[in-house]
Amino acid sequence: MKITKMILAAMLAIGSYAASAQNTDDDDLLEFEKEAANNDNGFHFSTEFATRDVWRGGFVSSAAFEPELSYSIGGLSIGTWAACPLNSSNDHYNELDFYIEYAFDFGMSLMLTDYCWNNANDKFEYFGKYKDNHLLEATLGYDLGAVCDNVPLSFNANTIVAGANRKENDDQAFSTYMELVYAPSLKNIDLSLTFGVAAEPEDAAMYSMKGGFNIVNIDLGLSHDFKIKNVATLTVKTDLICNPSGLNDDRGDAYAIGGIVISF
Repeated sequence: MKITKMILAAMLAIGSYAASAQNTDDDDLLEFEKEAANNDNGFHFSTEFATRDVWRGGFVSSAAFEPELSYSIGGLSIGTWAACPLNSSNDHYNELDFYIEYAFDFGMSLMLTDYCWNNANDKFEYFGKYKDNHLLEATLGYDLGAVCDNVPLSFNANTIVAGANRKENDDQAFSTYMELVYAPSLKNIDLSLTFGVAAEPEDAAMYSMKGGFNIVNIDLGLSHDFKIKNVATLTVKTDLICNPSGLNDDRGDAYAIGGIVISF
């Protein structure tokens, strides 16, 4: 609890600085700060503190640090994402993912993601057997906003093509998750509305305790960015999430989550 309070205090202090830095004139910026503000190529990293880790409508872990590191050049991005619970004495969950993505100018994107989290024995064994400890996912996405500035709508379809997503007979389950995201920017906040569905065999139980086609993720998100001299961004966000089908309870799941992200 003390660690969590210290983290929140530090984040609030950074937020106060970020709010004052928003009014900084571009003429006051150093040369490298101006370059960072106008160039998406290169390395990017961020760290998020989240009150809960909920993924695609399913509870994953309690409060956690979630760092991400990526490198981008043109439309190509390569990166890694991880999750580490703050209360490690009670929550032994760990996750380490790697991804590669290519985004085309006309809005379409292709991505491969390698996920690794606790296996069926609740152990994190990154170098264990791939079929027992990893998931390989293929993603096809399309961002309509890339070609229509006034239509902040995107869609993605994700299928697990290899790894631990298996049916009871040990065949690959090919669980698929699809979502539609509407993300307009309002006057002072960014809004996101996500509607996600899953299709999978009943004995896969990756997104829902039910088989077939189910609504698994309805997410209302609100966020606000504070710029820190055009070098870093502090984001404060909250999400209200509902999984009507239920992954942890067949009557459905609901979560309220807060988060603070600092990105460079």
